[in-house]
Amino acid sequence: MKYQCTVLFFISILGCTASRAEIDQDKQSDILALALPVSAYVLTLSNQDREGRWALTKSLALTAISTVVLNAAIDKDSPNGNSHSAFPSGHASVAFSSAAFLQRRYGWRAGMPAYLAASYVGWLRIDTDNHDYVDVIGGAAVGIASSYLLTKRFDDNVQAAAWSDGESAWLRVQLRW
Repeated sequence: MKYQCTVLFFISILGCTASRAEIDQDKQSDILALALPVSAYVLTLSNQDREGRWALTKSLALTAISTVVLNAAIDKDSPNGNSHSAFPSGHASVAFSSAAFLQRRYGWRAGMPAYLAASYVGWLRIDTDNHDYVDVIGGAAVGIASSYLLTKRFDDNVQAAAWSDGESAWLRVQLRW
């Protein structure tokens, strides 16, 4: 499987954001929270994994909806007082949803670096007083649960394709072992 481009993409984003002093920690968390789902999407493209793209889309949508509903229902102030929708952390929700998708769909080789980057996003949100530990853990739980609910393991050993020319139809099944 093609993990290299995705792993290198968000690790390079992490390296660029961490090494540039003029980019503050809020920007770093914004960039990484976006880089993780983009990386997951790129991995589905590189693996020609249409089912994975759909699972990623559904899990991110469920994550976003759940986060917005919980933010409105709980109405918790952030530690810095800038927000009334601190629980759960949206940055953590998206980052951990993406990491869980990568791990669940493609295994720990793709998931571990993503979980490390998601954890860094959570730490940044706490360090900047945008959230406390409970907010980040809540966001991680929402994101992980959404992806685990809607994502299954990628199996590139069995591939099927169906097509038709209008008069007849074909089904091709390819097995690798």
